[in-house]
Amino acid sequence: MAKGQTVVDLGGAPGSFMQVILEHVGAEGRVVGVDLQAIEPFDLKNVWALQADVYNEKPLLEALTGAGFYNVDVVTSDLAPNTSGIRDMDQGLSVDLTRQAFVLACNLLKPGGHFVGKVFDGEDLPSLLKSVKSCFTKVKIFKPPSCRDRSFETYIVAMGYRS
Repeated sequence: MAKGQTVVDLGGAPGSFMQVILEHVGAEGRVVGVDLQAIEPFDLKNVWALQADVYNEKPLLEALTGAGFYNVDVVTSDLAPNTSGIRDMDQGLSVDLTRQAFVLACNLLKPGGHFVGKVFDGEDLPSLLKSVKSCFTKVKIFKPPSCRDRSFETYIVAMGYRS
């Protein structure tokens, strides 16, 4: 992320990562957070919060594009399922959420844009990666040092969207 960019943050509640994004894009950039939960309000003209379901795709895209959030620079996703404790089931749900975030990103990103999505590592991940790789010039898996060793949380970092 860089100064002046427009970023859509999926799974943005409570809003702390939006604050980090805002530090990168500055007053010239724009940030919108989307979540099922209410996002704490920002008293800034370049930050918006939208309470919505990412699976309710058409109204969400209409709301975002109607507010000028199309041809965006970056889409981030910190979406996570309500976990059951059953690893395979939780991993599948996580991949489904991240796949939906990827679909939304493909509808919102400008050519050359970037996508970062949190996902639980497991047997369903390679299929998702194949889809992402078909739309971006460079795709990496990244596990931040801050993640616990036993966590199966990882991130897909996709750069260079090919529309």
